[in-house]
Amino acid sequence: MKISYSLYLLAAVGLSSCQLGPNFTGAPDQGLPATWVNALPPSSGEQSLSDWWKSFGDPQLTDLINRGFQSSPDMVSAALAIAKAEASLRSTRSGLFPTGSASIGGDNAGNFDTSTSHGGWSGALSASWTPDIWGGTRREVEAAYASLGSTQAAANATRTALAASIANAYFEWISAKESLRIAREQLEYQERTYEVVKKKEAVGMVANLELAEARATIASTRAQIPTYEANIKSRENALATLLGTTVDKISLSMPTAATYNKVPRVPTGLPAELLRRRPDVVKAEHDLHRATAAIGVRVADLFPKISLTGRAGSSAGTDFSHFWQNSAWSLGASASQTIFNRTALNENVNIAELERDASAQSYRKTVLAAFAEVEDCLITYARLTSQMPQYQAAAAANKEAAELSLRRFNSGESDFLNVAAAERAWLSAELNLISTRQQIRMCLAKLCTALGGGW
Repeated sequence: MKISYSLYLLAAVGLSSCQLGPNFTGAPDQGLPATWVNALPPSSGEQSLSDWWKSFGDPQLTDLINRGFQSSPDMVSAALAIAKAEASLRSTRSGLFPTGSASIGGDNAGNFDTSTSHGGWSGALSASWTPDIWGGTRREVEAAYASLGSTQAAANATRTALAASIANAYFEWISAKESLRIAREQLEYQERTYEVVKKKEAVGMVANLELAEARATIASTRAQIPTYEANIKSRENALATLLGTTVDKISLSMPTAATYNKVPRVPTGLPAELLRRRPDVVKAEHDLHRATAAIGVRVADLFPKISLTGRAGSSAGTDFSHFWQNSAWSLGASASQTIFNRTALNENVNIAELERDASAQSYRKTVLAAFAEVEDCLITYARLTSQMPQYQAAAAANKEAAELSLRRFNSGESDFLNVAAAERAWLSAELNLISTRQQIRMCLAKLCTALGGGW
C-alpha cells in the first residue's frame, strides 16, 4: 500500500505543472489607423489627460469632481465591487491548498465511589488534498484575476463617466447663469426703449401699434427668464446628486469670464494608445482573458481527479495515560472519473470556446466604438470652433444693428418694428454664442473621456 500511495503522490507532483486549455497571449490586433482621420484640436502633454478638468483652470470645477470621487454612490459601489472580486479571488486561490480539520471529545461515566477513572478523551486530525494535476484550479485562479481586472476597469470607467457628468452639469449651470444675465441685460435695454416709445406715443409721434410691439418684445424676454432660473436650480440639483449629497450642501459661485471661456489644449495622442487608456477597452480585454481561462477549466473536467487523504487519532483515559500509545493513523488516495456524461463535458468545452469567441468580438466592437467616438468628438470640435467666430461676429453685428435701429427710430427715420426685430435678433445671437461656448466645453470634456482620461 505504501508503494501505491507514493506512486499517486509522485504522479500528482510530476503533473502539477500541467495546465490544459489555451494560454491568453493578449487581445488580437484591431488594425487601427496610425493617426486620427479628422482634424485635431490643439494638443498638450499626455500627463494632463488623467486629470483633464484641471486644464480648464477652474478651481471650483476641480473641487466638485474631487468631491464626487470621494462621496458619489457610484464610486462607493465600484469600490465594493472591487472588494467583492478580491474576496472571490482569495476564495478561488484557496482551492490550490490542502484542507484539514481537527476534533476532540470526551465522556464521563462510571462509579465515582470505587473508581478514579470515569471516562476518556479522544482526538483526531484529518487532511485532504486534490492536486491540481490538469491545471483546472489554476485556470480558475487565472480567470478570477482577470475578473478582478475587469471589475477594476469597470470602476475606472465609472470614475471617468462621473467626472464628465459633473463637468457637463457644471458647464450647463454656467450657461444657464450666463443666459439669465444676458436676458436680464436685454430686458433692461428693452424697458429703456419702451420708455422712449411711450413718450413718443403720448405726443402722437408713434402709433399704438409700435407701443404694443415694444410691450410684446419685453414680455417675450421676461418669459424666458423663469426658464433660465429653473435651469440653474435643476443643474444644481443634478450636481448635488452626482456628488452624493443634497442641493443645500453645495454652494457655487460664478467664475470669471476669462475662466469659463477658456479653451484648453487636449492631449489626443495616437489611436493605438486607446487600447491602454480607455477603461472600457481594458475591461473588454480582461473579459476576453477570463473567457479564455474558462476553457482550461472545462478541459480539465474531462480528466480524472485524484484526491489524497490522511487521518491521525488517539484516545486515553481522563488522566491522559497511554494517550500516544493508543494512536492510529491512515493514508488514502482515490481517483474519480466521470463516465456517463462525457457528452455534456465535451459540450461544456465547446460552450466555453464559443463564449471566448463572443468575448473576442465584444472586444473588437468596443475598440471600434472607442475609435469612432473619438473621431465624432473631433468632428464636432472642428465644427463648433469654426462656428464660434461667426457667432461672435453675428452677436456684434446684431448689437450694432439694434443700436443703429434705435437711433434711427429716435430721429424719426425708421419705425419701431425695425427696432423690435433688431433687439430680438441681438438677444438670439447672444444666446447662440453662449450655447456654442457651452457645447465646446462639453465637447472637450467628452473628447477627454473618449480618449480614456480621468483615471
